[in-house]
Amino acid sequence: MKKFELHLDAMIVIALLFVLSLGVNVVLYRLYSAEAKANVKFQIQSQVDQLNLASMQAYIDKMQASGDK
Repeated sequence: MKKFELHLDAMIVIALLFVLSLGVNVVLYRLYSAEAKANVKFQIQSQVDQLNLASMQAYIDKMQASGDK
């Protein structure tokens, strides 16, 4: 039966890969989080703009209807 050996340099490489993987995940999460917040902000602004547009169109229609009489 062969004995399993884990060399120190292999342990160091595995630890570095693990730490780098965590670091990349943290950076990507922060980028995603910032983009998600911006996306929500733009969606809310889009809804507000649509409501304003509908209100203005209703006012224009009202003014046109009162001008026709």
